[in-house]
Amino acid sequence: MTEPARRTLLLAAVGLGLAGCTPDGEREPEATDTSAEIPSPTPTCEPSRPSQLSPTPPLPSASPWPLARTEVEPQAKQSAVRLLEALGTWPRGRRGPDPALERSVEVRGVPTDGAARLVRQARPLLDAGPEATARVIAAQYGGLVGARASVLVPLRQWARAADGAVDTGGATVDVRMTRSPAEGWQVTDLHPSRPARALARPGDLIERVVGEGNRIHLPPAAEADIRAGHLHPKPLRALLTLAERYEIDVSVVHTGHPRNVFGTNRLSDHTRMRAFDVWAVNGRAVIDPATPDTLIDGFMRAAARAGAYNVGGPRLLSGGGFFSDRVHRDHLHIAFDSDR
Repeated sequence: MTEPARRTLLLAAVGLGLAGCTPDGEREPEATDTSAEIPSPTPTCEPSRPSQLSPTPPLPSASPWPLARTEVEPQAKQSAVRLLEALGTWPRGRRGPDPALERSVEVRGVPTDGAARLVRQARPLLDAGPEATARVIAAQYGGLVGARASVLVPLRQWARAADGAVDTGGATVDVRMTRSPAEGWQVTDLHPSRPARALARPGDLIERVVGEGNRIHLPPAAEADIRAGHLHPKPLRALLTLAERYEIDVSVVHTGHPRNVFGTNRLSDHTRMRAFDVWAVNGRAVIDPATPDTLIDGFMRAAARAGAYNVGGPRLLSGGGFFSDRVHRDHLHIAFDSDR
C-alpha cells in the first residue's frame, strides 16, 4: 500500500482475432482465461467472438482480529475491534447509517442509546462503495486510567468502486471507553484518523522509509502521516536503522493517537511528531506470550541506541530511558526528544 486510498484496476481481457483450430474444427479454449466459457465445437474454423470479461475480483475476507490470552483488559479490546469490524464491513445492499446502526448494536459493549452517535462518528468508514470489508491490523491501548480507556485500532478497508474495481484505504481509530460495575466496558466515542495531504516533494528520507515495505510495515494512517511529513527526521532515521536488523510492524505514528498522554495534560510525543509505536517485531506480536523476551528487549535497546530518549514496552529494562506499564504490554513506544 503506497497511499491511504489506492485503486487496484479490474483486469478485463477482450480477445479479438482468429481462434486456433484443432483438426476436427473444435476451437481451443484460451489458456489465459480459465474463467471464460469454452465455446462449443464447430464444424469449421471461424473468427472467435470477444472473450468474456474476467469475473469481478472478490473483496478480501474480514478475518476477525484474534485476541491474545494475556490481554490486560480483554473485554475492552474485544468490544473496540468487533465494533469497527462491524461498522467497516457490509455486503452489497447494506451500505449506509441505518444498516451500520443495526450491526453496531449487535456488538457487546455498545450501549443502545449511544449507538447512533457512534455511527455518526464512524462516518469516514461508511463512505466507501456498495460493499466493503474492514480488517483490523492491530489493536493497542492508548491509555488505561481507572474506569476510562483508549484502544487504538489501525485497520485496512477494501471497498467496491462503481466500475467494479477494488479501492483500498483505511484509518486508525481511537476508541474511547468507560467501565461500569453493571455493564463492564462500554464504547463511548470513536475518533477516526484524518491524515493530512501528502507532501508534493517528500524528500529522500520519507521516500526511503515508505519504500522499505518489506522491512517497515505501515498501516494506512501511519503511511499517510509519514507522506504528509508528520514524523520528524530523527524517528525516520531510527526506523531505517532498526530495519537493517529487524522487520517492523508499526501501529501508530501521529493521527489516531490521543493528543495528550492519556489522563494527563501533557502533550504526547506522537502529537509532537516525535514518536512511533510498534506492535510486532519480526512478525511476532509484542502481546503474544510465545514471542521471545530477548527479541523484544533487544529491539528496545536497539531503539535507544538509535537515538530514542523514551522507550516503553512490556518489561522494565535496566538503564535510563526505559519504562513499562499496563498500557505497553501490547506495543512498544519509541519516542525522540528533538525535531531534527
